[in-house]
Amino acid sequence: MKLAESGWDEQFDFIVVGSGGGGMVAALAAAESSEKVLLLESTDKFGGSTGMSGGILWVPNNPLQAGDGVEDSRDAGAAYLDALTPNDPTPLAAERREAFLDTAPQVVNFMLRKGIPLKRCEGWSDYHDELPGGCARGRSVIADNFDLRELGDKADKLRVGNFPLPVTWPGPRDLALIRRTFRGFMAGVKLSAYVAWMKIRGARLVSMGAALQGRMLKLIYATRGIDLRTEAPVVDLVKEGERVMGVIAQIGGKQTRIRASRGVLICSGGFARNQDMRDEYMPKPTHDDWSHTNAGDLGGPIAMAMEKGAQSYFDGNAIWLVSSRNPDGSKVFHLNDLAKPHCIMVDRQGRRFSDESGSYMQNGLNMYAAGAVPAWVVLDSRHRSRYPWGIMLPGKTPDALIASGYMKKAETLEDLARQCGIDANGLKQGVDRFNGFARTGVDEDFQRGANSYDKVFGDPSVKPNPCLGTIEKAPFYAIEVFPGDVGTVGGLVVDRHARVVDGQGTPIPGLYAAGNCAAPIFGRTYPGAGASIAGTCTFGYLAARHAMGANDAHA
Repeated sequence: MKLAESGWDEQFDFIVVGSGGGGMVAALAAAESSEKVLLLESTDKFGGSTGMSGGILWVPNNPLQAGDGVEDSRDAGAAYLDALTPNDPTPLAAERREAFLDTAPQVVNFMLRKGIPLKRCEGWSDYHDELPGGCARGRSVIADNFDLRELGDKADKLRVGNFPLPVTWPGPRDLALIRRTFRGFMAGVKLSAYVAWMKIRGARLVSMGAALQGRMLKLIYATRGIDLRTEAPVVDLVKEGERVMGVIAQIGGKQTRIRASRGVLICSGGFARNQDMRDEYMPKPTHDDWSHTNAGDLGGPIAMAMEKGAQSYFDGNAIWLVSSRNPDGSKVFHLNDLAKPHCIMVDRQGRRFSDESGSYMQNGLNMYAAGAVPAWVVLDSRHRSRYPWGIMLPGKTPDALIASGYMKKAETLEDLARQCGIDANGLKQGVDRFNGFARTGVDEDFQRGANSYDKVFGDPSVKPNPCLGTIEKAPFYAIEVFPGDVGTVGGLVVDRHARVVDGQGTPIPGLYAAGNCAAPIFGRTYPGAGASIAGTCTFGYLAARHAMGANDAHA
């Protein structure tokens, strides 16, 4: 029977829906066993939210650690995740964590074998390294910078983030201390020389997530058997009997039925840009324009799979990042600057509620738990003179940002509280208590600076605690912040092979999911830098290998 007579317009072995990190790894892995792989991207650019991210993968017992003398093991990774996620109610989470620990190092090897240069992020500690199995030297890896010229006339098809400089680890940490440490000063010198070298060569270097995705996109273009298309949103899954047989995609203005003989992988991100789904599944208040994800993060494929009987799990969580909105409407998150001394985050009563230097996901969870949405970050003049804040360089506070209301400024804490609508007595008491902690070096309320991760973005020149500095030198500043995100957490329940399961826990033949469109691997926590990208790449890889029959256990 001819293809058209069977009701299909096109036929492939394996269809990947979404071109983030997991989608690209899956396409490359499937292409090792097939010359009929299709990658569908709903927007006009490849890369997904991974391309806009830090591009980091958190991988316990990864193959790069031994060469640097980092002691790690699968057992240590397992002990850490067990301590981090006790009593996790997420369906099938335990078996997926086991699969992650087994497979994530293989994914790093796969990337290295494909020619993607990766390096360790030395010193970027696990976020809760004080727990059993935690690794203070870090388990994260990142790709080297990438020259967009290597993509030729397809360079404009890659989604890139907003960071203007080609800086990879440890640049973001060191450059923030350019006024404070010799290491920071030298990072600035090296960056200036690097940028000058770029201009002389005419290079178009990108870093972080854009570098990772750029390298994988180049590989995909060069790999025989991968067909890839932009502006091709999937509008439905085709299910015959119990099996998902393919998809219906909107391509070139018409609906196209595409068969997948081995399976369909949904790797299309979460629902961060879908206000209706946020209203249903997320804590309140919640706004889609708080998200830092790409505009295609709409959750449609999650809903399609649920309509076809897929089991789902949502627990009202996201990968939170404390964020603010610039006067031009753009958003900026405050991972690095919030961790510095001489600043605190408070609610409208003037009370602290979190370890400001700790895990960004935990800070977001604590904002909601404290009813501090929005919250306020309070700085004194030393923070402004020494460290960056958002788009502002240290020592440079444009009058326009004060005039716009983005940043409040006052000579006294009482006046600052009045401008922000914060209880003045509460703020004074909170600052006095915090200042006592800063002098002793021990945060008795939230243990700020007690573990290795807290210190990663601190100021080592500040003693006795690099994360604590008194707030007492005028003028004082305050910025309203909200729980931004780089992706929602929650979606389709999958097993250790990334197979989507139905309400009874039975795999739905032909349907796989990975990344933020799947139920979480790590519960309501975030183990370290790049955990979400490592998860999506690992389960994208598992899905492709299972669908193509390459796994040891094709159960």
